[in-house]
Amino acid sequence: MQSARMKLGFVAVLALAVSAPAAAAPGDHIRLGDAVVTPAVMTGIEAHSNLYLADGGPQTPEVTAMAWVLKPHLGLELDGRQVKFELGAGYGLKKFIDFYPEDEFFPENADRFSDFDVDLSLAVLPQSRVGFRLEDHLDNEAYAAELPTLEGSTSANVTHTGNDLLAGVQLRPGSALQFEVLGQLGIDLYYVPDSLLTLPGTTAYNGRQQYGPVVTGTWKFLPKTSLVGNFSYNFLRWDNNLIEAIGPDIEGSSIGSYIGKPDADAWRVNAGVTGQFTQKLAASAQIGFGAMTYDEQSVLDDPGVATIVSAVDELNVTGAETFATDTSITDGILVNLQVAYAPVRGHSMTVGYRRDFQDAVFTNYVAFNNVFLRYEGSIQNRLGLGAELSYRIDAFHGEVVRSDQNLTAKISSSYKITQWASAGASGSWLRRACAAADCDEIFYSTQYDDFSGTLGFTFAY
Repeated sequence: MQSARMKLGFVAVLALAVSAPAAAAPGDHIRLGDAVVTPAVMTGIEAHSNLYLADGGPQTPEVTAMAWVLKPHLGLELDGRQVKFELGAGYGLKKFIDFYPEDEFFPENADRFSDFDVDLSLAVLPQSRVGFRLEDHLDNEAYAAELPTLEGSTSANVTHTGNDLLAGVQLRPGSALQFEVLGQLGIDLYYVPDSLLTLPGTTAYNGRQQYGPVVTGTWKFLPKTSLVGNFSYNFLRWDNNLIEAIGPDIEGSSIGSYIGKPDADAWRVNAGVTGQFTQKLAASAQIGFGAMTYDEQSVLDDPGVATIVSAVDELNVTGAETFATDTSITDGILVNLQVAYAPVRGHSMTVGYRRDFQDAVFTNYVAFNNVFLRYEGSIQNRLGLGAELSYRIDAFHGEVVRSDQNLTAKISSSYKITQWASAGASGSWLRRACAAADCDEIFYSTQYDDFSGTLGFTFAY
């Protein structure tokens, strides 16, 4: 799939290059006929106060670290009357520096050499009564697990590789009405360091395929305001329905060495209004309902149940919280609200609230409530400013039952030195804390704080 996308981008660039000569100046990008190619690269340093997201206890101390970061990116945009095409591809390298080679910690085991992301968007006949739409996102992302003393020759990163594809037909019976009949396909692969697994073999922890239909409707009853509706049905199928309960031993927990991870079917329906209500005020409000139903038989039929004796002893399909747990009625309530206000040109404030649920990797599902406040500003088109504060509560259900509080605070700034070069700095505070009374006893190790900062330069042709 990745190869096919690369070939498609190459063919598009080649065809445009043949049809028209390239013309560009530094900061003006590369122009090939109607297409614009934008190469860019960011390089800088990044520092963390808690690289491995540890709880800071005697057994798992916080480890500070600094890394060199390199992020090249290539963008391609074609804006035509019959075809609109966008392609963005980026790569991320992160090399940690060990300033204290004599101690017991190895920050180089958190090096990241395989991070990348590709975004593709294609619209065919965007103004016709019948059109076609395709969107695809592919990424590979790693982050450090709680393994500060693992030898540097072995990676301590947990890695997720995912691809989400959405494609289908757009129908426009009138200038104000549009429907979309789409299909979605998602693939997720999860890899963990082999030191976290007790069973010999691969570091592939689990994989998931999800697919199903998506139907949307939009009625533009005012020039900049629309009524919107959405329905989706999703089939979620896991490679392994019996997985190891990786991580530290949790005293007082009823979780054994294995966890049931059942397949599921999920559906959602929501509707609302979105638009620009005044020159300074834009808003979106959608409410709905959904459910996720889990198939416990998929766990009982897993080959591991018959071959691993301890797994058989741990299986239990009775009780309020097991791998047979489906979403509750209250967890099925969906809310998505956003209000954006721009008091003066170049400055905007956005406040939002989202309530939803999603399938989880290590238990059945997580229901979450998230509220955020965001500021974006620009001064004289040279100085860019940003700030964001968000608070999210996660409630996990299944064999693993816990509640987390997630607090994120970010600030950022950038200065445009020339048309093709800019400097940037950012800082963030990431905090996760237990939200249940017994968290300090059972899930203390899931809590952490991490202060991080980045200083770098971006060059764009």
